[in-house]
Amino acid sequence: MDKINANIIEILQANARISISELAKQVHLSAPAVAERVRRLEEQNIISGYHARVDITELGYPIEAMVQVKVFAGKEPLFIAFAKQRSEIIECYNVTGEAAFICKIAILSMKTLDAFLEELSSIGESNTMMILSEVSRKTLPAVISDN
Repeated sequence: MDKINANIIEILQANARISISELAKQVHLSAPAVAERVRRLEEQNIISGYHARVDITELGYPIEAMVQVKVFAGKEPLFIAFAKQRSEIIECYNVTGEAAFICKIAILSMKTLDAFLEELSSIGESNTMMILSEVSRKTLPAVISDN
């Protein structure tokens, strides 16, 4: 990763809607050269997509929580299918530690949360932590290689 690509990534993380011409101005290259660099970064899956960041509460989901799940023996494939299928689960990670999975959920009500956790209880033990507020969210700078 060279300094120019690292700069392109940093700029795109801050504003994915920036035009190629504006991006080119900021990194001091021609627009075709920047477009080619961005295309290569996409092909290498360094850039894997462009997303709008939305306020979940404004979408009508007043409850966000992190749910740790200790899946019962032999139920991992069932849990993975459950996690992929459920719209409430907006992020899910396989992690180290006693709880094999941690999921971020967005949910409509406490009643809906209760029903969700009840359904989950047939697959594993859960520990739910309500999200009160976001304290920090960061983007990472690219690591520049010496090549």
